[in-house]
Amino acid sequence: MAQDNPYAREGKFLLTPEKEKVWKKWIHIYNQKMLPTGHYLGTLYDIGYDKPETHVIQKADTLFYAFYNKDWKGDIELKGLGHKSYRLTDYVNGVDYGKVSGPESHIQVQFTRSLLLEAVPVEN
Repeated sequence: MAQDNPYAREGKFLLTPEKEKVWKKWIHIYNQKMLPTGHYLGTLYDIGYDKPETHVIQKADTLFYAFYNKDWKGDIELKGLGHKSYRLTDYVNGVDYGKVSGPESHIQVQFTRSLLLEAVPVEN
């Protein structure tokens, strides 16, 4: 009897075509960036003090920033950059934030829940 099968029920755990698109997008990002193989730079930001909440992963000379906040509008500081220029991209939504220069830089942003940025070194 299908109604006795918990997997046959409609609900928030059902993989709909819309949810499948979201899952495919995030699995693609995971496979493309492989951030778990990078080095977590946990000493750059203080989770209890720095706002928004920020985490950084380094892979070779590229830095991946994850900013989290319910609703953020304002300045964010990019710590951990080298003494060079970087192309800054929101790698989830494909938004180019232009160039920034290290060792620390600030940009104005607005986001809801999260902003995931990739900082790739570029020639001046």
